[in-house]
Amino acid sequence: MLKNYLKIALRNIRREKVLSSINFLGLSVAFIAAILMFLTAQFELSFDDFQANKDRIYKLYFKVSRPEKVDYGAAMPIPMQPSIKAEFPAEVKHATRRLDGGMLVRIGDKSFESDVNYVDPDYLYMFSFELLAGSRETALNQLDNIVLREKQAKSFFGDVNPIGKTLMADIGRGMQPFTVAGILADAPDNSTIEGDCLIRFEAFPEYQENKDRWTSKNHDVYIQLAEGVDYLDFERRLMPFTAKYYQKDIDFAHKAGFQGDERGEVISTRLLPFADEHFNKMVGSHSIDPYIPYLLLGIALLVILIASINFINLSIARSLGRAKEVGMRKALGALRAQVVGQFWGEALLISLGALVVGLAGAYALMPEYNALMNGEIKIVQLLRPEVLATLLLTFILVTALAGGYPAWIVSRFNTVEVLKGKVKSGIVSGGIRNSLIIVQFVISVGLIACTLVVWSQINYLRNKPLGFDREQVVSIPIGNGIDGYRLLNHFRNELSGQTSIVSITGADNNLGSGRDNSGFKSVFGFDMEGKNYQTNGLNVDFDYVETLGLDLVAGRSFNRQFSTDSTSACIINETMARQLGGGKNLIGKTVAIDGGKTIIGIVRDYHFESLHRKVESMTLFFNKPFGIYYLFVKINGNPAQAMQLLERTYLSFAPKSEFLGSFLDENTSRQYKKEERIAKVFMTAAGLAILLCCVGLFAIALMVIRNRTKEIGIRKVLGADVSSLVGLLSKDFLKLVLIAIVMAVPLAWYTMDAWLSDFPYRVPVAWWSMAAAGAGALLIALATVSIHAVRAALRNPVTSLRSE
Repeated sequence: MLKNYLKIALRNIRREKVLSSINFLGLSVAFIAAILMFLTAQFELSFDDFQANKDRIYKLYFKVSRPEKVDYGAAMPIPMQPSIKAEFPAEVKHATRRLDGGMLVRIGDKSFESDVNYVDPDYLYMFSFELLAGSRETALNQLDNIVLREKQAKSFFGDVNPIGKTLMADIGRGMQPFTVAGILADAPDNSTIEGDCLIRFEAFPEYQENKDRWTSKNHDVYIQLAEGVDYLDFERRLMPFTAKYYQKDIDFAHKAGFQGDERGEVISTRLLPFADEHFNKMVGSHSIDPYIPYLLLGIALLVILIASINFINLSIARSLGRAKEVGMRKALGALRAQVVGQFWGEALLISLGALVVGLAGAYALMPEYNALMNGEIKIVQLLRPEVLATLLLTFILVTALAGGYPAWIVSRFNTVEVLKGKVKSGIVSGGIRNSLIIVQFVISVGLIACTLVVWSQINYLRNKPLGFDREQVVSIPIGNGIDGYRLLNHFRNELSGQTSIVSITGADNNLGSGRDNSGFKSVFGFDMEGKNYQTNGLNVDFDYVETLGLDLVAGRSFNRQFSTDSTSACIINETMARQLGGGKNLIGKTVAIDGGKTIIGIVRDYHFESLHRKVESMTLFFNKPFGIYYLFVKINGNPAQAMQLLERTYLSFAPKSEFLGSFLDENTSRQYKKEERIAKVFMTAAGLAILLCCVGLFAIALMVIRNRTKEIGIRKVLGADVSSLVGLLSKDFLKLVLIAIVMAVPLAWYTMDAWLSDFPYRVPVAWWSMAAAGAGALLIALATVSIHAVRAALRNPVTSLRSE
């Protein structure tokens, strides 16, 4: 019997090649898109799942409750880790500091640049990275030991066993020897914690001068709580610990009118679960917004839903043509379950073929998809049990929905009425068909509208004036092991006579996201006139204000003619001036930053961070020990030629380092990769949705017009022209699209307004984006239906009537 069902199913599929192909291709495309989006979501949601202690590890951060806002900061002082471990020995099982850095490695006559993580020995016990060689007890027990990732070990030593080998590394104090004491397995792609090499935290160049200072904060601290310790309860127990080391700051805060948070704490030490690290905006790595994986899953389901609706509508529409077949089967004794099985079997064959094509297509398109979405998904993810289970469940649901419902409708046909030819389209409810078409276009119009709004916001972020010159300024990250001040002087000396070079300066942080993908922020707290203040700090050199084109609103810029400018002067921005309660009257006052700095100028606020954040207070000053890590060069003339000149100048000083210069407009654009990723998701989904809707509408229109062939012929005989016939055949479908537009616009408006609310600088949800989405869907639907309508209207009425 099954063999007979299979033969009949294949015969029916071949008989209706066009409609079967539409179903097959629609489901195939939907499966390809859904599989890729699902794998992306699964990858993001699986971050750090391999960590055995994931549920017991927490990242420390500070919460400062100010009257105007709440500040969060994960940067910790050096004494935090040993103090919290010593004072809570029963609660804290392990604790480690972690600071990202860079180093220049020399092995024989070869040089390498490498990332380095300064950590404590507990790191090897807390995080579940396989130790391929060496011992966890001894790998980091000496200050001159180094642990390499497997990939880095092969890069440094090839296939030679590196354990016990010595390499020379410059981590900021000149070349010094380190002994390889361990090899760690490479971090998986879904790991928050990375780093090519591990060195003891005490080897950090600034360790000695800051090891007892609670005001200098520059690294992360992770703790692993003992079994049975509740982290929220432990947070509350940290209140006296925080007060012990920050009582002076807490007292100043209370005097300044700080009310504290829900616990009454002005300054508190909090714990971020490591499971939240990947998504946390405030103090986590925030690699991706937490809603993105669920957005991808939602869009994947919507695409599958649209394809399934097409399948349902076409299957129901085809059922009228097979009514006599069903009646004959029932007359010959076929049970209802057998009829359902036959029709469901046809749907199963098409769905199974579409799934196979979907898997193959997803595999083939994976490299292009990863490039488009900046993703890292791999086909091997399909072998994970939860992925296989989800894929199987989705296939069953799609088959049940797309094949089962039409099969149930067909099985209800009355045998006698069918054989008498009395079955009309009423049994195959037009209401159901129309409702499903409306659902399709609600999804499509909504996705198109969201795409337009997201792209509008991205264009706004890219083009909003930032308060500095980003068109003609090149930022150059300085490679590991290179003295920034010496390189800055080299540039000034070599390029002093070049007409294409306007000015050169340096700073310890970049603007935007450079090609080295590094960046940090320094925050300083200080007291002034009985109040506590906080400011971002930036170590700069002469010509910084001029090179960046900052607008000086009061005072003056740094000047070589004033010897104190390079030691005890500072320039603040307008936000900092407002916090201090003044304007021009602040010139000449001293702030207690870095040993005391006198305010010599005030610059107009500029966006030194991305537009995801409002402009905060900023203080520019000189502090040579902080170092220069970025050069900024203002050019005049041909950008390509100027960039080549800068690269030659850089490599003439550091021939073994990589030149990573880029214009500031490129840097600022890179800050909005997450938004571009969202826009690409919406754009791809909207394109697929409207394509699938049109394919379905094309097929439904074909079936509907085919059933009205006689009516069209009679109307033409009675004098109807082509335009009136096209209007008649199109209006019912266009009404459905208009209803969908009315339903989709409020949903899209609300969704986008909620998304934009996270941006301090945003565009309004423009009416034109909603109108354009609706008009676009309407025109596409009209064009799709008109193809059949025009063809039917132009047909000779004699042919139409004869066909009946």
